[in-house]
Amino acid sequence: MLRRKLLSSFAALFMTANLSGTALADNSGLMAGVEYKKIPKEQSIAPHKMKVVEVFGYTCPHCYNLEPSLHKWLEDKPANVTFERMPVIFGNPNWVFLGKAFYTLQELGILDKAHEAYFHAIHRDKKNMHSVEELAEFFSQFGPTKGEFIATFNSFKVDQLTRKAHQLTKEYGIEGVPAIIVNGKYRTDVPMAGSPNELWDVVNKLTKK
Repeated sequence: MLRRKLLSSFAALFMTANLSGTALADNSGLMAGVEYKKIPKEQSIAPHKMKVVEVFGYTCPHCYNLEPSLHKWLEDKPANVTFERMPVIFGNPNWVFLGKAFYTLQELGILDKAHEAYFHAIHRDKKNMHSVEELAEFFSQFGPTKGEFIATFNSFKVDQLTRKAHQLTKEYGIEGVPAIIVNGKYRTDVPMAGSPNELWDVVNKLTKK
């Protein structure tokens, strides 16, 4: 009798655990709270139907190491999925400086050429560039004069874009980078997904939710 009761209890526990796991899984096969989380404040992605945002930091080694798998995903990305990068801005002056560097490259129209080069300069080449003058010297190889770079870095537009990134960092609930925001609703990252390659599989599924 005791053995029968124990077996019955184990079966009940197994069924409860199985059912709780099933309850967490959605129609994409992903589990909320495991492979992704809903962001605290949903953001509009209009006029886009599907949008993926990589939140990153230039000095973050994990962000740098994610680049190869990100580039591979971009090669195969569906055309109707919009992709953007956003620098994380935690409020520390160093993050603000790096964010302004990103938006300066964007406003000057050299982001596609200079983004990876800046990553390599920091992580591979161990360059220390802590002033706007040093950045202007480095990025002059991509076209803009030092004066153009400094003027853009200090512009109202770059300041506003950086402030917006600071606000979104909070509204996305970002605590670490790299983080991926999908359709303004969901946040995932490498630890939640399991590996860099699995991350993009999760992202692809989330775009269709």
